Amino acid sequence: MTAAMPCWLSALTLALTLLVLSAREGAALFLPDSNELRQLLSRYQDDQNSTDNTAGSRTRRAIQWTDRGELLQLHNKLRGGVYPTASNMEYMVWDDELERSATHWAEECQWEHGPKDLLMSIGQNLAVHWGRYRSPANHVQAWYDEVKDYTYPYQHECNPWCPDRCSGPMCTHYTQLVWATTTRVGCAVHVCPRMNVWGEIWENAVYLVCNYSPKGNWIGEAPYQHGRPCSQCPPSYGGSCRDNLCFKGDSQRSETEDMNEVEKAQIPMSPRTTAKPVPRPKPKPAAPKKPSTPKGSHQHFPG
Repeated sequence: MTAAMPCWLSALTLALTLLVLSAREGAALFLPDSNELRQLLSRYQDDQNSTDNTAGSRTRRAIQWTDRGELLQLHNKLRGGVYPTASNMEYMVWDDELERSATHWAEECQWEHGPKDLLMSIGQNLAVHWGRYRSPANHVQAWYDEVKDYTYPYQHECNPWCPDRCSGPMCTHYTQLVWATTTRVGCAVHVCPRMNVWGEIWENAVYLVCNYSPKGNWIGEAPYQHGRPCSQCPPSYGGSCRDNLCFKGDSQRSETEDMNEVEKAQIPMSPRTTAKPVPRPKPKPAAPKKPSTPKGSHQHFPG
């Protein structure tokens, strides 16, 4: 008769099994600022020989310098003004590599999230319009305005997973924008001569792509922790706070306007644990209803 396995050996075996399963499921994910993620983003870096001018000091960008500044400023303003207040909301900076990857995708003129090899490691918000001029910042504000349909999950409601309560067609643009640990953003604007938007061909469609890192929208997690602003900032910030955001100083290189020459819902990731909550069923994003906006001035977000 075989002797029973000791309790400590059984527990060790179970722990090793969970570790292997966790590693297997997370093999496609990269840590923030990891070499793997940077190498993946570098695929979309422009060829310096073709984009630099004769002096070799200027790089052509897919977004105007003024729009870039406005987008970044609005992101931080909205993040610092969330309600209920956030105790761990971090200041967001512009990331040139995320901008390049956003440019690459915007130029594809496909009304869907992509490319697939990046979506496991970054967050992404999309918007498109045609007709009268509309600042890219208007789209960012529209993403944030999804908050009207979102109910924040307080800590006592997370046992252990936080409920996902969205009473409207979409809230994930908002939650990605205000995800506390997302600290970098890069966006691109591209005019697509012909773009298929839910089966309708739009001519001269203005396509906005914003990529985010580290990725947000994790199932079972709240976008931020509620509390007094900056009261739960990571230690790396040294207690510094600006406009209700954890802040460690300007980490971007100085840039001026003359340096800049311009010419379906994303599925949230599962929690970063070995256990996985069962999310409530969500509508398929493949065929959302087209909003009935007036002809000549259209604005859409992926459903």
